[in-house]
Amino acid sequence: MDSPHLLLPFPLGPPPTRALSLAECFTEGHLNLRKWTQRNVSLSAMARWRTSFALQSFGGINGGTETDINKEDRPKKRRAQRGVYRYKGNKDDQVKIIPPEESTWYKMYVTNFLMLEDDPMCQKFRERFRLPYNEFLQLVKEISADERFDRWCGTKVNNKKASPVELLVMGSLRYLGRGWTMDDLEESTNISSEVHRVFFLVFIDFGSTTFYKKHVNTPIKVEEARSHMREFSEAGFPGCIGSIDCTHITTQGCSANLKNNHLGLKSSNTTRTFNLTVSHRHRILHSTRGGPGRWNDQTMVRFDEFISGIRDGTVLEDMEFELFELDKDGNTVTVKYNGVYVICDNGYLRWSCTVPPFSVANQRDQLRWSAWVESMRKDVECTFGILKGRWRILKAGVRIHGVEQVDQIWLTCCALHNWLLDIDGLSEEWKEGIPVISDWEGPLADMDYEGVAQENYAHTIARLSANLDPRNYDSSGMGPGQDVVGEGCINDDEYIPDGMIRTVDVDMSLPYFRKRLVEHFDILWKRNEIRWPTRRRANHRPLTNV
Repeated sequence: MDSPHLLLPFPLGPPPTRALSLAECFTEGHLNLRKWTQRNVSLSAMARWRTSFALQSFGGINGGTETDINKEDRPKKRRAQRGVYRYKGNKDDQVKIIPPEESTWYKMYVTNFLMLEDDPMCQKFRERFRLPYNEFLQLVKEISADERFDRWCGTKVNNKKASPVELLVMGSLRYLGRGWTMDDLEESTNISSEVHRVFFLVFIDFGSTTFYKKHVNTPIKVEEARSHMREFSEAGFPGCIGSIDCTHITTQGCSANLKNNHLGLKSSNTTRTFNLTVSHRHRILHSTRGGPGRWNDQTMVRFDEFISGIRDGTVLEDMEFELFELDKDGNTVTVKYNGVYVICDNGYLRWSCTVPPFSVANQRDQLRWSAWVESMRKDVECTFGILKGRWRILKAGVRIHGVEQVDQIWLTCCALHNWLLDIDGLSEEWKEGIPVISDWEGPLADMDYEGVAQENYAHTIARLSANLDPRNYDSSGMGPGQDVVGEGCINDDEYIPDGMIRTVDVDMSLPYFRKRLVEHFDILWKRNEIRWPTRRRANHRPLTNV
């Protein structure tokens, strides 16, 4: 049998470091062109070099002539299909493909959906896809206007009809909201899982950039910050803009070279760590991009541009707030401060702008203030529960390969979370007497956290009015902080002369500023001017001074 005439698309050159067997490419001592061609598509450089060397030894290279392999012998490139399910009417009928337009989702939610206020299907749609139907149509409109989605939003792409973009958006929302697989989406939409996968990658790229910037507005101006500080001022924390904490998201597709850094102390799985800043209304003010799971709170806060800017005095340095203090004669005076601060647990660095409760305290005013800080700081913990309950992919773990995609999914969920708060009217300033209407408190999100208070007042208020015992308020899991030492006294040189405005920045120590906050809170408590911020009608008993 004559040897085949082949034109190799690569030079021989020096052999690579690895070698693969060629036995399966030969049949009865002769080279099988079909097997050789199909195998060469996926083989490494070593296998290609050995194939070329073997063909030279057989005399199969004939001076650079053109290939003699027929087109039907070449492996065909796999293309994703719009319809994936096929059926036969009778035995003699030709096999047909069911298009996406005949899927259940398309018939229920695209062509025949009635947007009636009392229609239970509207509530069902929100339960299944986490968005009201009108807002879903708005999201589809925004996606259609973005050039990144041109390949799906046109009538024909490469002379083929594009898949309905409504089904692809619903597939992405279902993937985020209930943690489905791409094969589940294929079964529901008759669009191949590969199309859903490619669309989802573009969807989270859009969600983490354009959509995130639209709905997650980090306050950098005084007017923007004041609207988020009202509830904290009512609770006795003027100047506080929010609470911060870190959370871990399981990353199942972490590559092997990054696995060591992403194995943290709190989980046996590879995780990504995110530092989140939220207001009392559970609105996300800022989020960092993900860090390795081994990084703790002290490391992540250094990469938080918002918190670092507050500490350096480059963000919200013009914000002014007042604290009550007692002078040498025991009279109450008002002192002005510049800047803002956030409340956190004892896992963070000892910065004046990150204020934690006392790890160990034996004074009643410090214990009362620490208990109140812990109650207010639960805003960020509740936000984590809402996010992971509403977007189940954050709780079940991200299966997509690559840590960059995990960051994009997190930022997309943060943007959708803020958008839903705007839809429900929960982003506005809380005013007493307005009932709270939201979906995440009920069985809709199927959450696993129990942080939503059912009473008009927090359970902590009962503790504040009862006998107070020393306790550890550290919830970071890192043990007591270094603030145990040196809290009893303040050096005289730390006091600022009267008439000067004090600034919360890198030059002010945490022990000094926290003592001023405790003193201000104690004065308001004795005046009975501390109240828990709520939107419900005030029908509870008044606080009692202790």
